[in-house]
Amino acid sequence: MKFNWKIVCTGFAAAFLLAACGTDNADSKKGTTPDNEEQAVDETNGSSTDGTSTDTGTEAGSNNEDANEAADNMADAVLTKSDAQQFAIEVLPGYTLTSEEPGRDSLYADDNPNAFMRIETQPAEDGTYDYLVDNMQEVLKAASNGEEEPEKLTDVYTDVADKGIKNAKAFKVDTESGPVTGIVFEKDGMIVRLTLFDNAEEEYNDDFLNMGQTVQ
Repeated sequence: MKFNWKIVCTGFAAAFLLAACGTDNADSKKGTTPDNEEQAVDETNGSSTDGTSTDTGTEAGSNNEDANEAADNMADAVLTKSDAQQFAIEVLPGYTLTSEEPGRDSLYADDNPNAFMRIETQPAEDGTYDYLVDNMQEVLKAASNGEEEPEKLTDVYTDVADKGIKNAKAFKVDTESGPVTGIVFEKDGMIVRLTLFDNAEEEYNDDFLNMGQTVQ
């Protein structure tokens, strides 16, 4: 039997072409895979970065809105001097400042005399701040007929350094007529104590707090 070299050569040629095609395809895949992966990484990083920036912007925008809202709420307030004490306070329409007794003024809601904020000021002397803080807690406990221990509040006057308020401490008790909140802070060489008597719905709380921080 004769050995057919033509058939053998043809077979080798076909095998070589197939191998070459396979190599080209493999090289082609190797060339495109890193680009695709890099694009995927870039897209992922871009989404993550965009998301973080959006959240930060939203938080900053929210803080600005709160500050603007507080300023808008006090836009119509009138600076009013106390008749009995050495302070003045910005009073919103719908509220009246009166002298209750020596060393105490009250800021009443015109539409609800049971809702009011008592204001007391004393010179910042040694021991005055601590005494008013301790006494305030006793007053609040008495307001609840001794049934509740005052709850410490951590979100009152915590972001008003621009108002000159320092060392603010606040406590609260619930009573049958509504919550009673006591606040003591230092400002302009004074120790200020505010006692807020609100209704059960706390309709006046924000106004009292906004006005209280303007004591000067």
